[in-house]
Amino acid sequence: MLLGGLVLGLAQGLQKKWIVIDWCRLKGDLNIPSLTNLQPLAAPVCPEEVEPAPR
Repeated sequence: MLLGGLVLGLAQGLQKKWIVIDWCRLKGDLNIPSLTNLQPLAAPVCPEEVEPAPR
């Protein structure tokens, strides 16, 4: 029951935009290959960060 409440709360937070996922940063942190890594001449999907964003 507790796990169901956590999942429901997470879904509600994502829907109401209380929780925002930065997919570009997540892909970079998890080292998931992007289109830019696979094809260097392709147009970038995620902007290159000059300095890391504060956490």
